[in-house]
Amino acid sequence: MNSFSDTELQRLKEITELYSYTKDMILYSEELNNLSTFMPPINEIKDAFDHFMRITSVKFGLHEGNDEYARNNLDKVFSHIYRATFELFDYIRIYQKESIDKKLNGISNDALIHVFPEYYRQIKPAMEDLITKIPAYKKDKDIGDPDIGVVKLYYHSIQEMREHLKKIDAMLPSLIEYEEKRKTEQAAKEQKEQDDRKKDWLVQAGIAIIGTVIGLVIGYLIPK
Repeated sequence: MNSFSDTELQRLKEITELYSYTKDMILYSEELNNLSTFMPPINEIKDAFDHFMRITSVKFGLHEGNDEYARNNLDKVFSHIYRATFELFDYIRIYQKESIDKKLNGISNDALIHVFPEYYRQIKPAMEDLITKIPAYKKDKDIGDPDIGVVKLYYHSIQEMREHLKKIDAMLPSLIEYEEKRKTEQAAKEQKEQDDRKKDWLVQAGIAIIGTVIGLVIGYLIPK
């Protein structure tokens, strides 16, 4: 077997590091979307594996090729995994936002302010900041000359949102409890107001009836 050169080993190290992000994002994407597998990045990884097998076939003497052939295919392996990673980033970003919207559906601003003030002070600004950053990350993405540094920036932003989602999950029981209490109190208040209006109406109706009766009595007693 022909061994890998130092240049090839360095590229393999970069591919391995990149794939560690990709694998984590694949698992997270399935967690976000109820174990549904997003196929575009899987197809990119299949293509990457095909290029890697071309390299090993040369190294094991099963296929003719030189060092340049191996380097070119290593670059293609990296490029395919790079594409897969960005496919996952965009997919996850969409489902993170949908997940937050779904979790907080029915939760009032009043509940967030009183029970979870961190949401408006920290989490919501961080979400908006990530949305602002995303176009910059996508602009810097260059499949022709992929840069793992851009991947790391995007990955850490996704991870930050992941932690915020955990905080929202932890606070949901308290938020729901506050909402139920608030709704109960609001219903009791509305019932009291309704009862008070009914009582006022009955008092007014009673006064009117009494006034009418008194008027009739007086009219009957006064000689004509």
